[in-house]
Amino acid sequence: MHREKLQELDRWLPSLKENIRAFFTLSSSIEGIVLQIDDLYHLKRTDQAFVIDYIHRLCKDVPLYFKVATLRHASTLYLDRDGQPIGAQERHDYQPINIDYTFSDFKKTADQNRLILEQFGANAGLDAEEIQSLFKGEGFARLVMAGGGVPRDVLSLFLQVLNDVDVERGGKIGKDEVRTLSRTNFERKIEELKQDSKGDEQDDLLKGIYIIREFCLEKKTNLFVVQERMLQQNDTWRALIYRLLDYRIIHSCAVALTHKSLEGTYQAFAIDIGCYAHLRKLHNRFTEIDVASPDAKEKMRSAPALDSSKLAALVEAAPANVETALLEQDAA
Repeated sequence: MHREKLQELDRWLPSLKENIRAFFTLSSSIEGIVLQIDDLYHLKRTDQAFVIDYIHRLCKDVPLYFKVATLRHASTLYLDRDGQPIGAQERHDYQPINIDYTFSDFKKTADQNRLILEQFGANAGLDAEEIQSLFKGEGFARLVMAGGGVPRDVLSLFLQVLNDVDVERGGKIGKDEVRTLSRTNFERKIEELKQDSKGDEQDDLLKGIYIIREFCLEKKTNLFVVQERMLQQNDTWRALIYRLLDYRIIHSCAVALTHKSLEGTYQAFAIDIGCYAHLRKLHNRFTEIDVASPDAKEKMRSAPALDSSKLAALVEAAPANVETALLEQDAA
């Protein structure tokens, strides 16, 4: 069936391109058209490269251009099938643009979000100083952390927490206000993951969130490191880590990091604050490395390492219903 569909589409391609050329010959004002394909990752991964391949061939030698929005680690845009290239190859056929910022340079990420928020404020008649007056202490940095540095999520959380702050009576957005919101935000991320992920990977992703959260709670820290060699050599764990990065359950904080007591180079990750900030039992018993701090990178060099044996042990000990365990309210 798959092969028959491809053959049918291939038969259409010459006539489609002729129609496109005729359109541009007849048009006196349109010089080019951009095809924008959003959420490609919703397609079956086995089909993605074939879809991109067809779009690429459709646009070739005519004034058609394509832009694809997708999740990097949930996408396959190119493959080699029996020596035949299928799809579009990065840097040969397209240029990747990462529109999200990470915590590796938290100041840059926070500054970008601040500029976007100030621009929206300007549209509402508020200057930069008035926007900043809505926050106190670590409020804005905490908001950026809760949103994973993604402007859309940061702005959404800003509007949500603003509804709970009595600005007219001098209320401001601080660390505690964002902490209160973090639980709800974490639940929303779980729902988005369930909606976006395929059925055959959903359980593995939820279990992945559970075991990484358990590791961080056991070590009483929000940050952990993973040896780069393990990520290079172990396809299963690499796929899990990168998919949780896509869903902003964990956040990239550093690469090529040397550890103070372990050999090799490491990548550092912070778990989302929604995994722990609401837990009363951790009060004064949890070391949170502030990724906005100038000495954050140095502290990361002492963070606990999550290796393949520890991951396997946590998987073995995980409960049958990890989603329920993830969303249980803290009663302590």
